[in-house]
Amino acid sequence: MSKTFQKEVLKQLRENGSDLTKPHDFEFYLYVPTKPYAAKAAEKIRRSGFSGAEVRRAESGSGWLCLARKTIIPEKADLADHARFLDQVAAALGGEFDGWEAEIVEV
Repeated sequence: MSKTFQKEVLKQLRENGSDLTKPHDFEFYLYVPTKPYAAKAAEKIRRSGFSGAEVRRAESGSGWLCLARKTIIPEKADLADHARFLDQVAAALGGEFDGWEAEIVEV
């Protein structure tokens, strides 16, 4: 993941009227093949400072979702670093990092 990820996240939040200087609740999606792998991903994510990581069956297919949560101030955070970390966690377990969502925090 590169700084392009960070630019895209900031752009999308800004275009939706979000105040990038305020804390945002982010959710990041990692998909892995098995429940034990999802549990391993969740543990690694929690140890790295995320506020939570939930494991559940993916809505489609046979894989599992690890939903990572973290409160971030977008303007100050290295979002590309977060994405690189999550991509590495998923790849090490035969899965993939599949994006993010964040609340809109109005100005």
